[in-house]
Amino acid sequence: MRPYGALSSTCLLLAGAALVGCSAPVAGDTADASGAITQGVVLVERAINLSRDATLTSSALEGEDAAPGAAAVAGSVTNVSAKFMRLSSATDPELAERLVGSPFDLPSAGSCMVLSPAAGDEATSLSSLGSIELLDAGDVTMKTDSTEMPLAARAFPDVGDLVFGVFYTSRDATSDLPAPARYAFESSGSGMLDRFAFEADAPAGPEEVRIGDVDLADGVELDAGVSAIVQWRADEDGGAGRARDIVYVDVTSARGTAVRCAFRDTGRGVIPGSLLDPSTLGPLPASATLAVHRTRQVPFSASGIDLGEVRFDLSVIGRARVVAR
Repeated sequence: MRPYGALSSTCLLLAGAALVGCSAPVAGDTADASGAITQGVVLVERAINLSRDATLTSSALEGEDAAPGAAAVAGSVTNVSAKFMRLSSATDPELAERLVGSPFDLPSAGSCMVLSPAAGDEATSLSSLGSIELLDAGDVTMKTDSTEMPLAARAFPDVGDLVFGVFYTSRDATSDLPAPARYAFESSGSGMLDRFAFEADAPAGPEEVRIGDVDLADGVELDAGVSAIVQWRADEDGGAGRARDIVYVDVTSARGTAVRCAFRDTGRGVIPGSLLDPSTLGPLPASATLAVHRTRQVPFSASGIDLGEVRFDLSVIGRARVVAR
């Protein structure tokens, strides 16, 4: 489920929901003579642990894209990754992203979904996609006013001969990733891809997050079966970008099941009490993490890339405990 529609004919912005009034080419219109298209996906992630004595765990940073050690570092954890995929024009870009480890599942704004730990190997069910080539783009660098970060090229793990090539990722999970800020990406080019350069504006990270009357940094207690009110400071200075932003909240239990709710960036959202119960989060009392994300999806165009998107995901994470009412 990905109604936020990245890489669809309608441009929305990052992670979930907010749409911006532009349009991107559909795959069938940009396929080359061989029937292949090139899709570029750049992820910029920053997660800040607000708990004073806890280890940061963010599912968004635990995949194969994350820099080494990203899932086990307390405090601020960051990750930048980039993949440039050549696929058949008949391939669903969303399924391709799932196969290469960059899926983005987000409910529509104002609704929720339950995410369960992955069961089994998706590669088998996605084998009908055919092979996906991850293209060498030469030297890839990300820059902001305060940061210059060369990305490391890494060989993609073998996925049953379905995916091959290289992807790019940051080398250090504690690198400075400012927000809000303008990000520039450039490559030296290669025999597979032309040299490119493009920019995208990152939103601010979530601030002044409260659950009911409690600051997220203090740890929160949620009553099972009772709706939880989440509040944050809306990005009033986001300009046109704000219209594209979505805020989503994950309540993730110790067993890995998560309740995910998405909201427009108005400063307030409600997690339904029907999802905060033992059938979803496990026996009570249940320990959980509660993460509030602001996400933005920015389409880009570059020579040799038919479908391009930069995805920003900035989050703050705290501890939660779900108890019987």
